[in-house]
Amino acid sequence: MKKGYLIAILCSVISIVLFTECTKKPQVPTKKTFPMVEVPVIYTDPQTRAEYLAMHFWDKFDFNDTAYVESATLISEQAIADYLSALPYASYDVIYKGIKHTLDMASQNKAMYIYFYTVMSHYLFDNMNSPLRNYEFYIPVLEHMLASEHLDERRKARPRILLTQLTKNRPGTKATDIHFTTSAGAKKALYDIKSDYTLLMFHSIECDACKELTKAIDASEVIKALKNMGKITVLAIYPGPEVDEWKKYQAGMPAWWTKGYDHDAEIDKQETYALFNIPSLYLLDKDHMVIMKETSLYYVEYYLANMLNLPMANTPVNPEQTVQN
Repeated sequence: MKKGYLIAILCSVISIVLFTECTKKPQVPTKKTFPMVEVPVIYTDPQTRAEYLAMHFWDKFDFNDTAYVESATLISEQAIADYLSALPYASYDVIYKGIKHTLDMASQNKAMYIYFYTVMSHYLFDNMNSPLRNYEFYIPVLEHMLASEHLDERRKARPRILLTQLTKNRPGTKATDIHFTTSAGAKKALYDIKSDYTLLMFHSIECDACKELTKAIDASEVIKALKNMGKITVLAIYPGPEVDEWKKYQAGMPAWWTKGYDHDAEIDKQETYALFNIPSLYLLDKDHMVIMKETSLYYVEYYLANMLNLPMANTPVNPEQTVQN
């Protein structure tokens, strides 16, 4: 075969290949969406629907699809936020199991696992302004991290410290006693309070959020109703060292509140309470058992209104409502 003929054939083949490649339709990346599960129609009330979602929210999600930790992170982050927003309506046992089950599935892929616990940490703990911030929900995340083979001991150091702090004064346990001094110099203690409920607020002096919370508690119709029935004590504790400044500050707080400062700095020195944020709000029962820890006034009002059949203007959101970020 002549050399010129071979060259002609080769050129023809190259031309065909180039033409084929040029006429191919461009590859458009598949648009990612989150594959939602459907809650069976037999689950009609908020609790059973939330408990189903706690365990089955991720049934259709591909934890090995790395696009969800790369180009589609906004979709996966929104899904995690939606998942966490449904949990408060379930029982804690199911919430605990659901979060660990979710992280078990995420553990199939190291990158996905790191992404999931990072986003959960952001919403449940790190972000002070997150409406989903919940230390009780964060406990199973920390426990899972400490047991994970994906994390070395160095990366487990912070979760270990946080878990120790967060397990103090948990709901269902008796609150640690607080010894305080009033502006008049009287020495008192938390356990001295005899009331059906105690709303315990830790506050600072130069703190706008503390002032706003003080006004909100004082204006609360639910708190006023319990006060009139003699069923609640509001205890405002200042855990800092600036006593003279505190005396000036607390004079502007509601007169019927019980107010004091931590005279022996027990909270700081003995770390009896882990105060990650100020102000910090606890609700206790008559035996000083913790009902709510690091909670919002809204949830306190909602709980008390339901317990005592008091009117409550606002109602909780649907457990499947999307959380906007």
